[in-house]
Amino acid sequence: MEVADFGLSNLFAEGAEILPLAETEKVACRIIALFPGQTEPEHWHEESKEIGKSGVIPGKEETLRVITGTLRVFIEGEPNTSESVIPKGKEAYYTCRHQIVLEPCENLTLYPGMKHWFQAGEEGCVFYTISTTAKDGSDPFTDPSVVRKTQIIREK
Repeated sequence: MEVADFGLSNLFAEGAEILPLAETEKVACRIIALFPGQTEPEHWHEESKEIGKSGVIPGKEETLRVITGTLRVFIEGEPNTSESVIPKGKEAYYTCRHQIVLEPCENLTLYPGMKHWFQAGEEGCVFYTISTTAKDGSDPFTDPSVVRKTQIIREK
């Protein structure tokens, strides 16, 4: 399991716990756990610069399905939420303000290029994603401080 703080050093506010179940050139499946109120920063999935066996790899299409808890998904569209859900001081990096709330057994599909971010409800959330090819290391984030792969920095 990857404990991702996205290089922001504030895991309980911005981060995710990610368990990859399967990853091939064409499909990926992951379980993602979020602590209560934990937010996965705003990002999107664009076409890969890599060439796979079948040509250029398109941006990831991802379906989310909640197992337990409540998942708030924010996408572009008519704003319907307040800024109070955005991590303090990060308002400029969370531009999607249209909220969709998913409960257990509900799902939502996100398409390539669709900017989005997630946040768990008060009880936390566990959900899984089934997607086309996952190239998460190259996903762009709105916050330029985000580092996709967790790095452990030891002080000397």
